[in-house]
Amino acid sequence: MNHTTELTDRYVIAASRSLPRRQGREFARELEERIRDDIDARVASGSSAPDAAEFDALAALGDPARLAARYADRPPMLIGPRWYATWKRVLVITEWSAVPAVAGAYLLAQFITGEVDAGTFGTTWFVLLTTGIYIAFFTTVVFAAIDRAPASDEADVVAWSPRDLPAVAGASPAERRVGLIATLAWLAVIVGLVVWQQFGPSRWGHLEGMLPVLDPALWSFWLPYFLVLVGLEAVMAVWIFRSGWTWPAAAANIVLDLAWAVPSIWLIVTGALFAPGFVELFEANLDADAQQVLPILLVAGIVAGALADAIVGVVNAMRRSRRDALGLVGTAVPARP
Repeated sequence: MNHTTELTDRYVIAASRSLPRRQGREFARELEERIRDDIDARVASGSSAPDAAEFDALAALGDPARLAARYADRPPMLIGPRWYATWKRVLVITEWSAVPAVAGAYLLAQFITGEVDAGTFGTTWFVLLTTGIYIAFFTTVVFAAIDRAPASDEADVVAWSPRDLPAVAGASPAERRVGLIATLAWLAVIVGLVVWQQFGPSRWGHLEGMLPVLDPALWSFWLPYFLVLVGLEAVMAVWIFRSGWTWPAAAANIVLDLAWAVPSIWLIVTGALFAPGFVELFEANLDADAQQVLPILLVAGIVAGALADAIVGVVNAMRRSRRDALGLVGTAVPARP
């Protein structure tokens, strides 16, 4: 019967990514062969059911990070081999979630209080760096204490399972197709809303006549410009569907993010994005502080969205590159007699 190699590929990638490329490629081939041999042996001996043999073989190998450390003969002794992998996971998750949030909250507070000056962004970088250092220091101290506690032994370490393996780089063809359809549908909705808000029959509040959200003067250049970007986003979605995430695709994605974010922020800051009547409708019910905060929140949302989208593209391209360098194709294991 057939045994898929997706779980095996995920294990091999997780075990090889911390090694140098040449050593990692050699290790990946050896490890993949070792796993397949173990699967064959388990199926032949009857110790594992055919559909469970791959899972059992990976579970017997244990945490891929520890397996790679033993192969490289470089025990990670910063914390200790028992807790190093767990420390690294916790540190990465905490840094990526907490540091941007703290720096963003500080910058937003400066905008709200009106204390923004030429040194604000430099101070924000200092806050970001300081927060990262403090998180790394105290996380390391906690794990060092746990590692050196008298009661700490191998049984205390969180049990590892093949279910903990990260997803393999790149979605399946079916998932990419669903993503393409969803993206194209969302882009069509955006185009429809932009056109409808300008020429639709809706009336807003007590004002007479139609009240568009976006300033009609933007049709002279900016709205056609953004509609062209929508078309380019559709082309980008088809590119990703056909080829997956590559470094050229990630670079093009960053250019598109900047093409959206920079003009949008400029239009918000200059007050040229929204129709005058639409702004008046909201300003009548907002105090001065709220009127100052809303544009800041919009700008922060645009920056955060563009940055997140760019990071996702770069990470996906990096994973794809790493997978290609290891020579893994992710095909099914040949049928077993």
